[in-house]
Amino acid sequence: MNTALPAILMAWITVLAVSMAWAGQQTAQPLSLHPDNPRYLLFRGRPTVLITSGEHYGAVLNLDFDYVKYLDAIQAAGFNLTRTFSGTYREVPGSFGITDNPLGPKRFQAPWARSDSPGAWDGGNKFDLKRFDPAYFARLKDFMAQASRRGIVVEFVLFCPFYDDKLWEANPMNAKNNVNGIGNCKREEVYTLKYKDMLAVHEAFVRRVVEELNEFDNLYYEICNEPYFGGVTLEWQERIAQVIAETEAALPHKHLIAQNIANGSKKIEKP
Repeated sequence: MNTALPAILMAWITVLAVSMAWAGQQTAQPLSLHPDNPRYLLFRGRPTVLITSGEHYGAVLNLDFDYVKYLDAIQAAGFNLTRTFSGTYREVPGSFGITDNPLGPKRFQAPWARSDSPGAWDGGNKFDLKRFDPAYFARLKDFMAQASRRGIVVEFVLFCPFYDDKLWEANPMNAKNNVNGIGNCKREEVYTLKYKDMLAVHEAFVRRVVEELNEFDNLYYEICNEPYFGGVTLEWQERIAQVIAETEAALPHKHLIAQNIANGSKKIEKP
C-alpha cells in the first residue's frame, strides 16, 4: 500500500487550513467598539480588553530592533497590545536620559526616501518628502503581520510633538534635513494649519499609511502622542482625523481613531 499519497494529502490539507485561517484574520473586521457596551472592544468576534506594558516605540523605525523577538515576549506574557511610533518623529542618543533608547536609533528607517544630496543631521543624505521609501512600508507591514499572527493589536502613533530643539533639528521635516525646502519654521508650528506645504506632507503620509495598512484588523490609529506639548493644535488634529476617514471611505475596512486628550485630566466637551 502506498502511504505517501495520504501523507502528502494530509500535509496539503494542514497547509490549506493554516492559510485559510490566516486569510480569515486578514479579512476580519478591524478592532471596534463593542456594540453592546462601548466601554469594551470587539476583536475577532470576542469582547476584548487590551493590556500591555513597557512599550518599545521604535520597533519599526529602528532598524536594529528585533521586533519579532519583542512580539514573542509580549505574547508569552499574555499581552495583546503594542504601541509604535510611525517614524515621523525620532529621538537622538541621550534623549530623556534613556539608555539604548529604541526611539534614538543608530540606523533610522524614515517613511521618506533619501535623496542624492548629502547633509542630513544624521550624516546621511537629505530626505525627499515627496517620495516614500518602499523599505519602510515593507518593514511596517511585516511588523503588522507578525503582530497579527500573535493576536496583538497595534496602536500606530502617526505623529509626536518635538519636546526640544534637538529633536526638531534631527527630524526629516526640518528644512535642514530635506531637499524640498519644507519645514523652515519653529518646532511649535509644525502641527498646525499655518504652513500648507507642511500640512500637505502630513496628509500625504497619512493617506499612504491608511492605504497600506487597511487590510489589517489588529490596528487602530492615534493621531498624535502627547499633543498638549509642543503647540499641536486641535484644528490640526481634526484635519488628520478627517484625512483618515476620507481615505478609508473608499477602502474595505474602517479603523478606530484615538485622540490623546490630557496628561492628567480634562473634560471632553465634544466626545
